[in-house]
Amino acid sequence: MNNKFCLVLVLLLWLPVWGVAQQQLTLAECMQIGIENNLTFKIEQMRIAFAEKSKRSTASRFLPRLAGGINHNYDLGSAIDPATNNRITANFQYDNFFVQSEVNLFNFSELRESKIQEKDYQLALANKEIVEQEYLLTLITYYYEALASQEWKKVIQQQIINSEEQVNRIKNEVLEGAKPVSDEYDIQVLYSNEKKLVEQAVQDELNKKMILLQWLNVSDGKADETLLLNNPEISLIALADSITNDPRIHKEELAKLKLEEEYKQLLSAYLPNLRLSYSYNTFYSNAIDNIFRTSFQFGSQLKDNKNQFLGLGLSIPIYSRGDNLRNRTKKSIQILEQEQLIKKTEIEVHNQFQNERRKLVQFQSLEPILAESLAYSKRSLETTESKFEFGKVDISAYRLAKNQVLSSSYELLTNGFSKEMTAEVIKVLYSE
Repeated sequence: MNNKFCLVLVLLLWLPVWGVAQQQLTLAECMQIGIENNLTFKIEQMRIAFAEKSKRSTASRFLPRLAGGINHNYDLGSAIDPATNNRITANFQYDNFFVQSEVNLFNFSELRESKIQEKDYQLALANKEIVEQEYLLTLITYYYEALASQEWKKVIQQQIINSEEQVNRIKNEVLEGAKPVSDEYDIQVLYSNEKKLVEQAVQDELNKKMILLQWLNVSDGKADETLLLNNPEISLIALADSITNDPRIHKEELAKLKLEEEYKQLLSAYLPNLRLSYSYNTFYSNAIDNIFRTSFQFGSQLKDNKNQFLGLGLSIPIYSRGDNLRNRTKKSIQILEQEQLIKKTEIEVHNQFQNERRKLVQFQSLEPILAESLAYSKRSLETTESKFEFGKVDISAYRLAKNQVLSSSYELLTNGFSKEMTAEVIKVLYSE
């Protein structure tokens, strides 16, 4: 019986640990899962593929267009006799076969179009980087909020263990007549408040972990079985003075380059367009009684009626009512506006980076002070707890000492995670 009891006990102790181990997540793992599962990234990837397939080389734009066709028509009633070229009352069948081709020898608009499409493709890539950056920044916030809630719950659960010991001690002393019943009521009030804090911490941890899992798009994730692992690595990259490469700035610079290409393309409205055209045609005609007597016995007509056309066309713009000048003026204004937008984005990115860098330095400088405050708070609680056990202080002093430990623990905990979160944010912002 003892062996069976031990086996059951081992299983009960082992199973929860095994379950938790299957749900352990680090920040790096969350980032990998999020990028793989996030539908926004998949949408952006489709847009990149679309922009890539939309690109055409400049040389391909000057390849000839080739088309062919067949027309089958009827003239019923009054028609032109192909033999005499006179109008007669009769029904005729006409069949026309043609092949035609056209090629641009010079078209300035086509010369710039491929470069514009290349900028569209680069803009799609830059936009994907921005989406990824924004997603990771939000993910970092959700991760550390959930991690802080998880660790804070542990702190409160440890405190309530001490409170349970005090409750049991005072209950025994009340039963022995060493303390009045009011002391038991007082310690029960303190104990109840701490149980409330534990329940609130459990709920807060569950809610924040669920938000994190939803952000990762993990549909089968169980927040209550997820354990977040902390692996702090404050990189020296946080000491950099500025951001040298940010996708938001890069995107706006690409947008300006595209506008400049479009501005150059508008020159085509002032330049001639030279085209070479060629066509080959042949036809068949025949007098018929009605459409039910249609004949496809072409005989020698297709050979006899063939003709070819070769032409060189030159189109020269002369007068556009000022539309061309107006369009180029509007485009130049857009370029100037985009230059200001680049400067605005650079300032915003720089300010964001400097703010995060400054916060990191502040968190680092505050950490030893908070650690010292927590150490003294714990010592104060130890002496106050001893005095409380011997009746030298009342429950109010004991409650105040416990609250001070909780407050100091919370401040040190949140400061540490804020420091780590800020360092991770800077890594994302400073990614090269």
